[in-house]
Amino acid sequence: MKNLLLLFIIFGFGLSATGQKQLRAYLNEHQFYAPGEGNYLEVQLNFVGHTLTYKDVAGKMKGELEITHLFLQGEKVVFFDKYVLSTPEVIDSLVEDFYDIHRYALEPGEYTYELIIQDNFSDNAPISVEKPISITDLSNQISFSSITGAESINYADEANPTLFTKMGYDIVPLISNYFPTELNFLPYYVEVYGTDIYSDDSIFLVEQKISSNEMTLDMEMYTRYYRYHPGAIKGIAKVVDISLLPTGNYTLELSVLNRNKEVVARQHYNFDRNNSDEVNQVALDNIVLDPAFMESIPDDSTGYYVASLIPISGPSEVRNILDILKERDNEKNKKYIQAFWRQSAKNNAYAEWMKYRAQVHQVERLFGTNYQVGFETDRGRIYLQYGQPSQVTEQPQSNSEYPYEIWQYDKIGRFSNKRFIFYNTTNINNDFKLLHSDLVGELQNFRWQFALNKRNTSDGDIDSQTGGGFQEHYGRKSSLYYNSY
Repeated sequence: MKNLLLLFIIFGFGLSATGQKQLRAYLNEHQFYAPGEGNYLEVQLNFVGHTLTYKDVAGKMKGELEITHLFLQGEKVVFFDKYVLSTPEVIDSLVEDFYDIHRYALEPGEYTYELIIQDNFSDNAPISVEKPISITDLSNQISFSSITGAESINYADEANPTLFTKMGYDIVPLISNYFPTELNFLPYYVEVYGTDIYSDDSIFLVEQKISSNEMTLDMEMYTRYYRYHPGAIKGIAKVVDISLLPTGNYTLELSVLNRNKEVVARQHYNFDRNNSDEVNQVALDNIVLDPAFMESIPDDSTGYYVASLIPISGPSEVRNILDILKERDNEKNKKYIQAFWRQSAKNNAYAEWMKYRAQVHQVERLFGTNYQVGFETDRGRIYLQYGQPSQVTEQPQSNSEYPYEIWQYDKIGRFSNKRFIFYNTTNINNDFKLLHSDLVGELQNFRWQFALNKRNTSDGDIDSQTGGGFQEHYGRKSSLYYNSY
């Protein structure tokens, strides 16, 4: 089946001719099939919130978009949809990025798809994109849907479905197939159709592989096999650890195998990985140490400062740092620090290093314990990697919950309103561990409330999507605080 995973940047950065902000959005589309209903296309739009114009609407600051979807065959309009979309409310000047997802039933065939978006509160002209779309008939064979790369995947509350709910999961799409160094996991969702031709007591296998154009790479470690019972439709959500993948172009390939391990269906997802190892390429022996760098790094602390770079380094750089630390060579440590900042900060290397050094001292004061230095702790690592949080909620005492903190960031890269929750199960030693975050690439634990309340709540059935019977307790406010951002 033809892979429909295509990324389009609809419009770039900057201002329009009128001086107003120019709307920016991302488009992605995937084909699925619903037994009894037919083939359909899921259109996913991700809007960059700060590029819209906002006005006071009934006492709330909001934006408004007019969106038009057109599907044509030749000159004939086969399907037409036009609607007005209101943005999330702007609260305390926090402008969120947001999604719009629509699903359109389409007969198999070739189409021209046109998308038109107008910012109703802006004088700018509409933005638009036009592209060919191919709809494959998935009704008469064992087949896959398109593979959806995800920002996050969690079990859905089936009583309260959301825009992202599908087959028992809430899937927030990652509308890009580029994975930079800081994204170490590839979550994905896919559906398999038509395996109900097998008997009820049978099973089928899904093979998961990653391949590369670099034939010298050994990719066997990424091969997995999953067993499933047959059915008309099977939703599959998985997470692939890509932390060790070097920079390059890759293909995630899924295959349905029958009892004889013969391939009866196949689907693929192409992605780019940047896992830069550039500091490894620097000839450290040829670096002439800058006196300013030398003075900023005492001889008795060179290992400490090299290790302090780990929170802002990619996996390959971390391996390089660990190798350098084993040598216990003060001069080489200083050269590495200088090379690191010249590589990452170019002409501002020393200034950026001194700024980061001050942050390392700050997290040491705030988060260090008697067995971990500040940058080794979860809070220290998050602080150094993403900066100071926009808001912190501290709960040092609770009748039912362990002590915890919730950190909220207005902006991390291209993501808006991301949260981290840390907790202390020992109640001593300033020892707070990361429990859950909704930022892609970070620890995601859909049962975080159960872990936080574990002193009063048993684990229950770990296979239950609801956690096996969570008990409400007096004083429990973590959900309120977490969802208030």
